Amino acid sequence: MTGDKRNNWDIRYDEERFFYGKEPNYFVAQQLPKLEKGRGLFLAEGEGRNAVFAAGLGHEVVAVDNSVVGRRKALELAAARGVGIDYRLEDLNRGSWSKERWDFVVLCFAHMDPAIMPTVHCQVADSLLPNGKLVYLSFSKAQFGRKSGGPPRLEWLHDPTELVTQFPGLDLKVEEREVDLAESVGHTGPAMVIEITGSK
Repeated sequence: MTGDKRNNWDIRYDEERFFYGKEPNYFVAQQLPKLEKGRGLFLAEGEGRNAVFAAGLGHEVVAVDNSVVGRRKALELAAARGVGIDYRLEDLNRGSWSKERWDFVVLCFAHMDPAIMPTVHCQVADSLLPNGKLVYLSFSKAQFGRKSGGPPRLEWLHDPTELVTQFPGLDLKVEEREVDLAESVGHTGPAMVIEITGSK
């Protein structure tokens, strides 16, 4: 792979260790066992820890990201765990995923350009089947300046009052709180997060 074709996430992931670890995020691990088995979408899935966990629970899993290295490691992790996932190399805002329908969608620290975020979130809400579920976790603006994870730019962090307007048609439960993260080298220490669950 030549240098001009590697994005920042390829560079970040291109080591033997998993940047955020191999185990699922704490919130994903809490929420997914509550869902009926179905077809789930994982956006900005990186190295695949959450998608692989879901596949292990018996869900049909589609992961989307634009990192070639992330995809390779996710598929290796899936093979090691004896499960299968469909991992698509696509941009979040121009992917085929938005034309399909899902039983649930997971966005775990899927921070993106604020210029496209509301559109992507609206597409997520629209893509859910009736009674479909949303599992969403991100860093809040109160995380700014902390070293435990998240974008270093305030505008890429989130405000719960803004997020709730970006998922039309969903009944949302939202909580902003401090948690202690221990996700390999990527997320470590006390962090301010926004936890959202939603139903269509």
